[in-house]
Amino acid sequence: MAVSGGGLDYAGLDISGQDFSNGNYKGKDFTQVLAKATNFAKSNLQGCRFYKAYLVNADFSDADIRGVSFEDTSMDNANMKNAVASGGYFSASIVDTASVENVDFTDAQFPIKTLPLLCDRPDMKGTNPVTGVDTRDSAMCP
Repeated sequence: MAVSGGGLDYAGLDISGQDFSNGNYKGKDFTQVLAKATNFAKSNLQGCRFYKAYLVNADFSDADIRGVSFEDTSMDNANMKNAVASGGYFSASIVDTASVENVDFTDAQFPIKTLPLLCDRPDMKGTNPVTGVDTRDSAMCP
């Protein structure tokens, strides 16, 4: 089921397995959604709120997630490859994602003990195809 981005927010809904790819959901509220295996690939999610969302196996590849709040989320095996995540807010679950390759983390915020774990990941590498920014440099990895 495809969902349009017009005017609605999705807080508290079960949107598991749905296709939100290639859409414009800028500024939408996804607080406490159940979004297991939901496809957000190539979508504009700028400024969205995913507070306490269940995002296990969700696909954020090639998505614009600038300024998104992923506070207190479950992101096990979520795909972030090629995402533009500048200015985003991440909880410790960012280390449980499937891929952070080529992600632009410029000005993103992480819990203090999480950043070293993120920087140690073998897929914490590459260059974002949209911004041209190096992934490790954008997260200020040593």
